[in-house]
Amino acid sequence: MVAAVLLLATAVTARSRKEMMECAARWAKDKIPYCQCNGPAECCGHCPHCSDGYRCDCSGYVSYCLGLSHGYTTFTLPEVTHEISKDDLLPGDIMLCESEHVVFFAGWADGSKSNFVCYQEPGCHTAGPHYAFKSVVSYPFDWNPSCFKPYRLNGLDNFANMSSFADKETVREALLTPPSYPLKYEKMAKQAYELRREHFASKKKAL
Repeated sequence: MVAAVLLLATAVTARSRKEMMECAARWAKDKIPYCQCNGPAECCGHCPHCSDGYRCDCSGYVSYCLGLSHGYTTFTLPEVTHEISKDDLLPGDIMLCESEHVVFFAGWADGSKSNFVCYQEPGCHTAGPHYAFKSVVSYPFDWNPSCFKPYRLNGLDNFANMSSFADKETVREALLTPPSYPLKYEKMAKQAYELRREHFASKKKAL
């Protein structure tokens, strides 16, 4: 009972799952550049949301599209989210590595549930692109996979009638984006990419 009260106390439901994904897709369509709003060293371009209290970095992007009151960090997002299981993931949930990165889960890429469509803001010092984009990544993530866990915004419903799979057109588009990774994880990310390429090569007709 205490846990339930605490969960409700931190609930934020400013956006529906559909609105969250529309927001994530809009940032990607507009190619909003990565920016921590702290000067040129960590900004790849102009962030339109700095004055509103949201950075255009990974956690600022997620915070904005979740409808949070301000930009959280990867370390503080657990204050308004809770860990869930892989099988519970739905579009609008997130994959969080508290020490490094956070991305949107936008649906499984196929029935194997080994890859998913992901929306993210990568850092300025990654292999790129350096703006919000969608791609297909390995579950739990292409690099440092042991760190990434599935999380859900407190108070967000788990809609039983909502598909956990991305539509085929979205998957096809997302597969066109090359892998993005911090350079220190290059080997790991490229291995994940090769496995994914081989996996989807055999399923090309289905997509």
